Amino acid sequence: QIIVNACAYTAVDKAESDADRAWKLNATGPGILAEEAKRRGALLVHYSTDYVYDGTKQEAYVEEDPIAPLSVYGKSKAAADAAIMGSGCQHLIFRLCWVYGARGQNFMRTMMRLASEREQLRVVADQVGSPTWSRMIAEATTLAVRQVLGDSNREKYNGVYHLAASGHTSWHGFAQAI
Repeated sequence: QIIVNACAYTAVDKAESDADRAWKLNATGPGILAEEAKRRGALLVHYSTDYVYDGTKQEAYVEEDPIAPLSVYGKSKAAADAAIMGSGCQHLIFRLCWVYGARGQNFMRTMMRLASEREQLRVVADQVGSPTWSRMIAEATTLAVRQVLGDSNREKYNGVYHLAASGHTSWHGFAQAI
């Protein structure tokens, strides 16, 4: 009944030199999953990114804002979103922002490691976002899927949704909090 795609090539900078692999994982794979979800009548839950936007908007982005990805990573994730939406499968696409957690590679773990190795850290303060805990994403996904599956008119939930924590900070502010 449900396909959850949590797979992605998330090394944003490295994707520029490893575009083929990033494109396969971020665009081609989700497109195949969308076709399979359509064939089986399953709900596809897919995680996208705020990198589908160009980052120039002064306020928070909303789902209806036009996308304008600047990087291979952003373009490949935008291509996945388009393939899923174009497939005709029922889908929930969650656009995430600044994901961190206790496991895996993420900014929080990197800052913790660097802080134990160095006396000083230099972190940019000109980029602003909403650090979003991976556990919150998992819990929100669970609630959303339960709601969709429990509704006799589940098709009404089809679409793209932003899933990020409230508030905002810079990378520098986040590093200080860590």
